Amino acid sequence: MAEQHSYKSKCSGKERLIHATVILAGERSFDEITIEEIIKSAELSRPTFYYHFTGGKEELRAELVNRGLLDHAPTHDTRLAILEAAVRIFARSGISAATLEDIATEAGVTRGALCWHFHSKDDLLSAIIQHYGPHSILYPVIEQIELDLQNGIELDDEMILRRLAEGFYDGFTSQGDFARLAILLIYTHPQAAHILADKIVKGRKRIAEYIQKRQEDGYFCKNIDANLFVQVIAMLFAMRAIGRGLNDLLPSAHLSREETIDQLVSLLLYGMVQRHQSPSDETAVL
Repeated sequence: MAEQHSYKSKCSGKERLIHATVILAGERSFDEITIEEIIKSAELSRPTFYYHFTGGKEELRAELVNRGLLDHAPTHDTRLAILEAAVRIFARSGISAATLEDIATEAGVTRGALCWHFHSKDDLLSAIIQHYGPHSILYPVIEQIELDLQNGIELDDEMILRRLAEGFYDGFTSQGDFARLAILLIYTHPQAAHILADKIVKGRKRIAEYIQKRQEDGYFCKNIDANLFVQVIAMLFAMRAIGRGLNDLLPSAHLSREETIDQLVSLLLYGMVQRHQSPSDETAVL
């Protein structure tokens, strides 16, 4: 006990806090340790703690990681929680009005935890565009379609369009806040909006190429712009996400997910004009 007291008397406040934290972290997870426990073990005050670590516990974590005294940085779940909170706050309050404190509170983390991952709102916006958006909605669906075709599973045009429509529907349903944020970006952050637009174009490229291939093969009308075709699918479900609440008041509100997708696919594939023959159901290649 005397040796421990001697150690504390010789060390600076910062080193005593670090030493106390390392001991506590040897017993359980760093995330479970409270600041109160650290200052009690170090026999220091809360003001002293924040004098050395103004960013709070997350700044202490960074110091420990930098010294090799802690094995890992905050979990990815914390970063994801911050991103999800930022999307909600930005979509609800606007980008300019939102503060990092608002986002940290929404995510249930400290300001220090947020700043561990993101130094500014611009950093958050960049990460949001990278994490959400067209690629996260479409890529898994397209990759599964291509894998099925490679494995010899026969998919006709209706099956492929149905899967794509389902991907758009589910994606925009889960990313309604992001869809509303995308509209705000056009007016408040045009540079970020251009980056997002470029990602949208790239994300839909393979679908447009599939439409063009079917046009070249003579199965789809050649006078229909392939990119506009894809835009129609995307915009229907994007507008559902953007107009959340209003959609419940419209006559089409009674349609279920399956009914909405069925009618959209039928409308796009067969049109409104009654025909004696439907488009070929030969196996398509995406």
